[in-house]
Amino acid sequence: MRMMFAAAALAVCTGTAYGQVLDVAPVGDAVMPDGRRVYAMPQTTVVVDITVARESVVTGPYARFAQKYFGVIAPLADKETYTLRSAVVSRYDPVVTRDLNPGPIPAPHTEIYADTGSAEEFPRVLPDRRSASGSSLENAARDAAQTIFDLRSRRTELITGDYAETVYGAGLATAVERIDRMENEYLELFFGKRSVTTYTVRYYVVPDAEGRTFVVCRFRDDRGLLPADDLSGEPVVLECRPQGVAVTAYPPQRKRTPRSDEAEYAVADMTDCRVMFDRTELGNAVLPVYQYGVRTILPVR
Repeated sequence: MRMMFAAAALAVCTGTAYGQVLDVAPVGDAVMPDGRRVYAMPQTTVVVDITVARESVVTGPYARFAQKYFGVIAPLADKETYTLRSAVVSRYDPVVTRDLNPGPIPAPHTEIYADTGSAEEFPRVLPDRRSASGSSLENAARDAAQTIFDLRSRRTELITGDYAETVYGAGLATAVERIDRMENEYLELFFGKRSVTTYTVRYYVVPDAEGRTFVVCRFRDDRGLLPADDLSGEPVVLECRPQGVAVTAYPPQRKRTPRSDEAEYAVADMTDCRVMFDRTELGNAVLPVYQYGVRTILPVR
């Protein structure tokens, strides 16, 4: 049977008894306005965008002396730590196909489209070296620690007014800010450079009518997001719970041949979709999913 429908409206909507709007799309042979013939098999692809925070720590050259001078143990090795931040759930909705014939899932299944920042390394010439004479690492660490204490004393003197006659107003704020910056640079020599960046990976999941839980990817706090088949990580899952409004709005009917003014349509069921890691919910959305809906006979639209 040939059904004419506009490219901008490949899927149409209908109301339900609950006041919700359900997506309805034709099933079977159809002809586009431009003459192209398509066979519509409505199918919904769920898009899951997972955002991860990556913390990078580059060890300071004086790290092993941090406890001696500051009473705090500093990281002694470079490391990266990953944390799951959030997930956004949506529907793969190309402008042309509107999920009727989505075709192959976009390769390579994941897409990094936001990655900012990078960890810095320490310069080879340490910033606290002030002469050409040689100095042991421990002596250099002691000099750097003393410089930090001197900067803190100078900042206190500025704030308490010991230099009020020469430094005041905007000049005082600028001087304190510069001291803060210098102190932080010296502290990094002991406690390392810390950089926190975020990136988001896009995954495409095609639910099947019988399934309710799908492994989107896997995660490890020392490696970040991993492919779904990498069993070294813990699973990040998409849970789909159909609401059942489609079958309520269009109760099952005996199979019959559509009349000349009728056609077969697919009705998407509203589905609660949420992304879970262990017992933590990362994100959720309510989406129309054709795989959980019903097929019915309706007047040609």
